Amino acid sequence: MNQQAAPHPADPEVSTDPGYYGPDSVTWRVLTSPAAALMIAQITNLLEAPHIDFQNVLYDHDPLFPTNRRRQRGRDPRARKGGSFHDRLRRTLAVPLPIVFGDKQAADACARRLFNYHRPLSGTGADGVTPYAAVDADTMLFAAVTISHAALIAYERFDFVDGVLPTRLPDADRDRYFAEMAQLAVLMGVPAEQIPRSTEEVAAYYKSVSAKFTWRPGFVRAQLGTALALLRPDGLDDIRATIADTVLVGSAAVAYAALPRPSRRLHGWPSFTDPLLDGVYLATLPLFALLRIGPVQRAAVTGYLGAADAAVLSTAREHRNQRKQA
Repeated sequence: MNQQAAPHPADPEVSTDPGYYGPDSVTWRVLTSPAAALMIAQITNLLEAPHIDFQNVLYDHDPLFPTNRRRQRGRDPRARKGGSFHDRLRRTLAVPLPIVFGDKQAADACARRLFNYHRPLSGTGADGVTPYAAVDADTMLFAAVTISHAALIAYERFDFVDGVLPTRLPDADRDRYFAEMAQLAVLMGVPAEQIPRSTEEVAAYYKSVSAKFTWRPGFVRAQLGTALALLRPDGLDDIRATIADTVLVGSAAVAYAALPRPSRRLHGWPSFTDPLLDGVYLATLPLFALLRIGPVQRAAVTGYLGAADAAVLSTAREHRNQRKQA
């Protein structure tokens, strides 16, 4: 669940133990993509936001939101910000690294940290009656599905594999990917029998939770207020973070352009805006093509994730390439 990332693990490393996935998995192919590293968090956020339970968690608990009750109790009235958008998005990818690239012990430990971090995030919705909890099995399942789906969207829409234009994976590989990523939901405490394991099952799952796609009163206004606060520095020492946050807020347009059309509709984008969003997508493709250049890729991924986590992805990518060539 990307709204509240668990504490950042210390220098995760790719283990020689293949763990739950391994370099021959479709999961490694997708998640070692530099495009996925740069876009998974933004796309996950957009896939999750229309879900009322995720809105409740953001509205009541997210440190960036001005509506966060805990933040309001202790905040400096002169301060408008409650954190860095860049840090939160970076941790959205950094947290699962040990789960995907580590051994089973590291994956299990990371999943426990993730669960325990989300345990306090609960409350009652805007109606004053309906409870929500971030660690509820249904909520965790939606988080696992959207994280998995977001990585696949980023890979299929933006990754230039061997210099070829981004393209959809073959159906068999997509089904294998969702079957592999079911382990993420299992580690997050979801009963195995509830987890969709193919493209068709994922589509059916989204339909099954469609009643949850509704907007909490005041959420969009709070979301806009949060974004505007991120674009204005609180002082000279906040300028660098503000620049990073501004770039990432701007990247939301690219994430919207990557969304499937049903997801665009949930965000209020009518069908006549599809050509505009498709144009944004096409206009950004040359920027993602530059990620095929080694120094550009290293600078972009390291600048976003930090040196330690960028090294994990680089090592995993090299390991996978060696296996392909063997």
